[in-house]
Amino acid sequence: MGAGGVLAAAALLLPLVAAAPSATAERPGSGTLQTQFETAAARYDVPGSVLLGVAYLQSRWDTHSGAPSVTGGYGPMHLTDARTALADAPHHSDGTEDARGDSARPVKVAASAAG
Repeated sequence: MGAGGVLAAAALLLPLVAAAPSATAERPGSGTLQTQFETAAARYDVPGSVLLGVAYLQSRWDTHSGAPSVTGGYGPMHLTDARTALADAPHHSDGTEDARGDSARPVKVAASAAG
């Protein structure tokens, strides 16, 4: 291969090498958000991988810098104001149903709150 071929090959490969992730790049999810997901998983007895999967499907982990998305959701779980969302459905907003929507798994009540 001549000098022109070597230069052409280098010109084609250089952008690929430059775009490769650095060895020192921070791993996704290694910060505070990962800790919050681990805490929520333990608190609500849900596998952390399920919480992470739902969050990714809901928002692609884009928090929109604290602003609502175009559909009104906030944060990585794409949360919405339940009272606003359920305003047209009074049977869901009267406070008699499990807020988590899961009556099969009772809420864990702290001993001091139960007494």
